[in-house]
Amino acid sequence: MFNQEKLSGADALLEAQKIAFGPIVFQCARLLRDWGIFELLQKNRKTPLSVQEIALECDLTIYAVGVLCESGFSMGALDFKDEKYTITNIGYFLQNDEMTKANLNYNHDVNYLGLFYLDESLKKGEPVGLHQAFDTDEETIYPLLTKLPQKAKDSWFGFDHFYSDAAFKTLVDIMSKKDIKNMLDIGGNTGKWSIALTSASPQTVVTILDHKAQIDEALKNAKEAGVEDRVKGHPIDLLDHTIAFPKNVDAIWMSQFLDCFGVSDIINILKRAKNALSGEGRVYIVEPFWDRQSHEIGAYCLINTSPYFTALANGTSKMYRASEFEKFANEAGLEVYEQVDGLGFGHTLMVCKAV
Repeated sequence: MFNQEKLSGADALLEAQKIAFGPIVFQCARLLRDWGIFELLQKNRKTPLSVQEIALECDLTIYAVGVLCESGFSMGALDFKDEKYTITNIGYFLQNDEMTKANLNYNHDVNYLGLFYLDESLKKGEPVGLHQAFDTDEETIYPLLTKLPQKAKDSWFGFDHFYSDAAFKTLVDIMSKKDIKNMLDIGGNTGKWSIALTSASPQTVVTILDHKAQIDEALKNAKEAGVEDRVKGHPIDLLDHTIAFPKNVDAIWMSQFLDCFGVSDIINILKRAKNALSGEGRVYIVEPFWDRQSHEIGAYCLINTSPYFTALANGTSKMYRASEFEKFANEAGLEVYEQVDGLGFGHTLMVCKAV
């Protein structure tokens, strides 16, 4: 992963410049996509187009097209021969790949302005970028998610759902076969998991633990889905570690939840989870661990999501390795005895029992 073979001096210097000009290249790539230049060139892959032709078709100035296409050529998204441009495979993925779309939109609409304050956020351990970019005094981004500007909200949920939804059906299939009678869905948000599992597993009752606003929305959704008799709600401040979780449950479910917290909070939440289990109960953790990815593409995306947590989400969390979570579980009095990798876009199901 991440081949670190020694580059020549010139090649290493070029890679360093790509990093130094990364913010500029990012914005040019976004406009090449959003202003229809990639789409036009894709439709004309066998017919290279001049700047003048692109400008006419996209209703842009020759100057604007020239600036953007030259940057596109430098980043490898466009080819330039005989004063005409064609799209390359990189440009094709920027235009069409759903993962790339989700990542680009999320980084522009949610992260871009806030990451200017990454240095302050790292030093203070709080999301300074959130306060500056979205003019809020909230301690974390989570209470704001439904109140963000529309494009930021769409991009945040688009990013979140792209990565979580890919594993969803497989996880429902796995968990519906475990004959679980009662489950706690910690941080269950608007009830998507609880509704899906109870719909597939008629014997299961799920209680969502979250803020009251999220639970109210989840219960409304459960009623619409016809499972309101088996989806319950328990309002709780999940970061008040003096409050115990409801006890004697068969299963505790935490999907893409624990990565929203720093280490001490993760361990304390896991301790409370352990204390809530019945004798044979299990804790199920679903996370996209970067050290369990099958390709460095996944690891790269996950590692570079961590600064979002620093500058905008809460100032303390990040994307973790599975080896780190195993240590957290052990410190909380749990033992990891099963891990299922390769779910969706690189998720792992980690199953823990009380020691």
